[in-house]
Amino acid sequence: MNDQSLTKWIQDEFGFIPNNLTEYRNAITLRKYQVLEFFGDSILGFVVAEYLVSNFRIIGKSGWFTKVKSNVVNDKNLSDIAKRINLKSIILIPSTSSIEQITDRVLADVIEALISAIYLDQGLDKCTQIVFKLLNLDKIDVFSDTTDDNIISMLQEYLARLGYAPPKYTEVDKTGSDHTPIYTIKATCNVRGKELTAYGDGSSKKEAKKKAANELFLLVDET
Repeated sequence: MNDQSLTKWIQDEFGFIPNNLTEYRNAITLRKYQVLEFFGDSILGFVVAEYLVSNFRIIGKSGWFTKVKSNVVNDKNLSDIAKRINLKSIILIPSTSSIEQITDRVLADVIEALISAIYLDQGLDKCTQIVFKLLNLDKIDVFSDTTDDNIISMLQEYLARLGYAPPKYTEVDKTGSDHTPIYTIKATCNVRGKELTAYGDGSSKKEAKKKAANELFLLVDET
């Protein structure tokens, strides 16, 4: 890939013109990317951690932050991003390597190496913007993998810290057969003079309550 093609790819995918292509070439070259990948992993972790602490400090605990960050920056998510931007098509393969070496894990590593190259070329602010864009960071569901009891207690603790009463849960519907029931739970609370309502469906009351709490948590966070 010549300089013009690489510059165009960076501009098309990331929205800027690079100042120096050297680090980008290192980032997309098999074997050479490894040092940049190490640095990029730290940058990625920092950006995600800063976002989580800035937005969810009042509800989060250290173990929760660690779990959410790991879910966001795991190899599968990063390799999916690599496929979305067609990263494999621009990876440079030296004569000592082969295309078979470009596994999903390698794609994830090269994404991290590219993040490092962007940081070195464009600085932290631009790099942070790119990470947000790649990960859709402000749209992730940070509660999707929390346990039933945890999300319910987290919501109650959050409301208490804000000075509001705990949410109320009401079973409003039950459909399906006795063997395969579907429960609907309504969760309500009052925040800043507004009554917020969310619903959750599940094959058990506990599952429906967890989903309702999850949805209500998101509404409270937006109010």
